Amino acid sequence: MRPDFAACGAEFLNNSAGIYAKYVYNGSVRGILSASNAVLITDEGCKQLCGTGIDYYPWTDAANTITTWLLPILGLLVQAPYESNKGWQTILSLCRWAGSPIAALSYIFWNIKVTGKCAMMLDMAYTPKYSLPPIEAERLLRLALFSNLLPLNGSEDSSIIVKRRTELAQNFREGRKKGVVPVFISFLWFVFALGLSIQLAFSQIGGNETAHNLALGLLILASTVDRNLVSADAIRERINNLVEDVRQALINPEVIAMYMKATRTTEEDFAWTKCLSDDNLFGGDFFIGFAGQGRTHWHYGVAHPILAGIETKFMASYGRDWLRHPHAARLAIVVGSRNVNGLKMFDPRMAWQLTSSIFTVCGTIGGAFILSYFTPTVGLGCRSGGYLVFMVIALGLILIEILVWWLTHETTHTADDLLARVGTKLERHLSRGGMPEKPKRVGGRTQRLLSWFGTTTFRDVVRRFVIRPGEMINTGWLMYIIFAQTFGSYQTCDCMSSNWAKGGGFIDFQTYNYYVAHGVFVYWGGANGLSMFVMSVGLAYIVYEYCTQSHFSTEHYGRAMTGLRHTRRFKKYTRLFRIIPQYFIKMGKIAWSKISGGRTSPGRRSLVWTAETQLYRLSNLGYR
Repeated sequence: MRPDFAACGAEFLNNSAGIYAKYVYNGSVRGILSASNAVLITDEGCKQLCGTGIDYYPWTDAANTITTWLLPILGLLVQAPYESNKGWQTILSLCRWAGSPIAALSYIFWNIKVTGKCAMMLDMAYTPKYSLPPIEAERLLRLALFSNLLPLNGSEDSSIIVKRRTELAQNFREGRKKGVVPVFISFLWFVFALGLSIQLAFSQIGGNETAHNLALGLLILASTVDRNLVSADAIRERINNLVEDVRQALINPEVIAMYMKATRTTEEDFAWTKCLSDDNLFGGDFFIGFAGQGRTHWHYGVAHPILAGIETKFMASYGRDWLRHPHAARLAIVVGSRNVNGLKMFDPRMAWQLTSSIFTVCGTIGGAFILSYFTPTVGLGCRSGGYLVFMVIALGLILIEILVWWLTHETTHTADDLLARVGTKLERHLSRGGMPEKPKRVGGRTQRLLSWFGTTTFRDVVRRFVIRPGEMINTGWLMYIIFAQTFGSYQTCDCMSSNWAKGGGFIDFQTYNYYVAHGVFVYWGGANGLSMFVMSVGLAYIVYEYCTQSHFSTEHYGRAMTGLRHTRRFKKYTRLFRIIPQYFIKMGKIAWSKISGGRTSPGRRSLVWTAETQLYRLSNLGYR
């Protein structure tokens, strides 16, 4: 029989000293009820008196949760960057965003940093007036993106590649800006719904379920993802066409000779192009899939490796007005550093984005956990325990992903690098790619299984059997939490008694006003303050990055220059907030260089924004 906890609670409170005295809880009590004389019922007494079923919420309460939380969050999710006609990939992407929010948010933060780096490079350029070989693939893409003297399609006109890149950038710019405003509007609507829920929870009209609905909203704050309305396949096709034309030009001896003469380079600089004629490696599409918005494991896109090489080679040392010597700058950009890590490099600098994503996700989930934990019955129960399980799985997934990435990343570091040596040795033991085939003959199915393991890397095994299932399980758990909270599946004696850990095992049937009188607002206020602070910081960061990068995506030249002037003025007056962390980073680099005996450079590898032009000679950078 379906229980009615309202009627059951009233009956118990009115007869607790009589026939129901044996059900009264006399143990220790934690939280706001510890100093009161509230009459409490044991978990077993609740089952005997009220029943063992579920007291589902009435439709009006469920509809309130649906309209307040589910519809706004669905409005955000339907605008996520899904790929057309790829149903299974869409499901996997959704599971990754929902089931492993820390990992997804880390990659998204990194993507935002990369676009911001592009915008800063543009700003700093002038004064304020199949598995490919990693190194060769990186250099091929570098030439396609930055060379302005390489003839294409058998033509002697070197301006064709510049025109192709200009058209490509214009198409990307026109499509990308269309997806910004709808996301902001949807997110503001979500914030408005959050405000309504807070008002309901702290006003006299709310009930106990309203507080848990608020916790549900705090939980799903981290479910928004970056998005882009541009067709990923169309972008990939255009870039692949450009890269293929560049490859064909580089395997033409006459074109290479003409290009080396124009750029004053030697055959040694382009010795790597010999492998480009191998169609088994470089034939077909250069890019075979879309890896944006954290949908791909162990890869945050090809933009960062390219930009990192440019910074290390030239820009970081030159600083403001790095383009005032255009030939040296373009030569450094096109040729790049000789010690590169390819397009799938592991960069420890991602620790900033990883820390930020953990802070964002754990902060919002922590607010939901605190609110549910300290709402009577105080303790670890179905609601607070559900949030805790979701957070633990999300943390476990990101830790596994980062650990596997570090252990198995393709490295070209020197032999003196201890971390690289340890990672390389562990990778040899963990990777399945180098396992010799067993001479023993086995059955067909077993043989196919052994063959699959013999040609599968350790990353593939972890992805298929650990990370992907974990993301799906955590997504399913999140869906269960949402629907259980929406329709009242937690309205059982076991869940209401918070009996997942010590300190629970009883239920109170007090009213909302009773909780208010005994200080429940202290815990609710702390939980809301934590989550709202995290959300506000995250939203401020997104607005900051969008405003300081908007000139980079503006079609009209005059408006773009106006935006750039505003950005420079803003960064100039707020540089104090950047100088302090940059100073500590610089001191840390110098200290680490001394500790390592000079094996690492004491200087910054990244381009740092400055308002003044540095007086550097080209001889300091290795150019004449």
